[in-house]
Amino acid sequence: MDTSNKYCSILFDVLESKGVRDVVCSPGSRNVPLLLAAAAREKMKKHFAVDERNGAFMALGMASVSNRPVALICTSGTALLDYSPAIAEAFYQGVPLIVISADRPIQWIDQDDSQTLRQDGVLDFFVKKSFSIPAAIQDYNGNDNKEMEWYVDRLANEAMITATSGRQGPVHINVHLSEPLNGQSENKHNHRLISAFEPDTIGNREIFKEWAKELSSLKIMLVAGFGRPDAALQKAVSEFRRFPNVAIMAETISNLHLPPQDYSVDSVLSAYPSEELDELAPEVIISIGGSLVSRKLKEYLRRNSSSCQHWAVGPSNFLADPFFSLSKRIEIDPVRFFRGVNALMKKLKVESSYQEDWNEKRCNALRRKAEIIEAAPWSELKAFDFILKRLPSDVNLFLSNGTPIRYDQILPHPLPHASYCNRGVSGIDGSVSTAIGGAIVYKGPTIIITGDLSMAYDIGSLALKETPQRFKIIIIDNQGGGIFRFIPSTSNLTFLEEYLCQPPLLPLQQLAEGYGYHYFECSSYDQLEKVFPRFLDSSVKSLLRISVDGIASAATLRSYFSS
Repeated sequence: MDTSNKYCSILFDVLESKGVRDVVCSPGSRNVPLLLAAAAREKMKKHFAVDERNGAFMALGMASVSNRPVALICTSGTALLDYSPAIAEAFYQGVPLIVISADRPIQWIDQDDSQTLRQDGVLDFFVKKSFSIPAAIQDYNGNDNKEMEWYVDRLANEAMITATSGRQGPVHINVHLSEPLNGQSENKHNHRLISAFEPDTIGNREIFKEWAKELSSLKIMLVAGFGRPDAALQKAVSEFRRFPNVAIMAETISNLHLPPQDYSVDSVLSAYPSEELDELAPEVIISIGGSLVSRKLKEYLRRNSSSCQHWAVGPSNFLADPFFSLSKRIEIDPVRFFRGVNALMKKLKVESSYQEDWNEKRCNALRRKAEIIEAAPWSELKAFDFILKRLPSDVNLFLSNGTPIRYDQILPHPLPHASYCNRGVSGIDGSVSTAIGGAIVYKGPTIIITGDLSMAYDIGSLALKETPQRFKIIIIDNQGGGIFRFIPSTSNLTFLEEYLCQPPLLPLQQLAEGYGYHYFECSSYDQLEKVFPRFLDSSVKSLLRISVDGIASAATLRSYFSS
């Protein structure tokens, strides 16, 4: 019988599948679920040590001689601290020990109750990484929380990969446990194994042969998040795109210059019912670049995660699993990956209508959306559509977070020289300053499109003395936080306009002229048609304010997505 604690059961399923064969156990009561989980796994040999200090050194010796990771289990309280001398030794020797400590629920820490000292991160100086698993959490309906089970599965995989990759070393997994502790059941669940491939393990051509053979028979969706312009990657992805079983979902800030149908991700995903799109779900996702802007794409891929693999390609500091389906973490330059796979897939017979099926969906969707844009009233949608279609091809385009980056992904338009946005953590601050920094080192034109709220956050950027004269700012003035009027979580709040969309006090004309910017403004489509060419042709740094009705703009965008 296994422990009835699913988190502990998932944890030990992953450890066993990842090759842990020896577990050093010390007695206690809080760690009973961990001991039950270890006992239920026949491939694991259990060893016992009453004193945790001795047990940890015993594990050190086992791992050193066997060249395999060894796990340790201790109860809550100072038992964990007794591990520290051996863990420090393992850290400096480069020995993979998996330290698993039981802990009280987080709400009891520091509450003058038995064994409630601070255990999370207590070994941080001597482990490669620390992980914390919360006490079991149920959803609002009282059922097992599947998202938390996915979280524990991912943490367990990441802990094992961290301990055994690169320079090996110990990791610490602190498990918060609630009563009852001694429950047992026949837990059966599907855990995932995430494989990690590092540069020094991918010298073997046979690995590329295996990947190419597997990919040639699957429906592939290449997902491209933010990235810098890269001519070699551009060429490699373009070649990969020639295979008929490859469909691409690229965001504009991926800086991959591909055929137009590979963009406007949200436009196609909003044009069809879920059931129809799910028929085109990929069998494998290959992701490159950073995090995605498109929430619709993330939701689509998560919804179909049970029938899909995810291969994440490129160096990373984290084991990110945004689509709930990560199976391979391939830590090499994407250019090398695609070159290797392309060369071998060309020798195989790849037959599929997958790319053609997606292209048909996209073309139909974009035709319908174009009609909506054409008929739309004056709004953010109309203004962005006008601007994006008329930007110079040599411009470096910066976009602030909020609505500007989202409209750039939605609307079909020719891609500029390069596109940028601070999507690492997606903050609203510093967008204009970032663009000015980019303009200083780029000899061509640089334009940033921002909102009035984002501009207010970074108003000090206007005072930067090194700003080139070729730099230009477009401000979409929608009277406050326009995105809050659109997203479902805030759009229906009664205090929306008062608390979230409050327009900033922003005397833009006076500020622009005071800091040496040529000021332009417009508040209708006809005015934009007249002023935009003069704005682009201005030989000095310039600021264009485009005023739209924020409430009407949100309604127009909702109409675009619902059609």
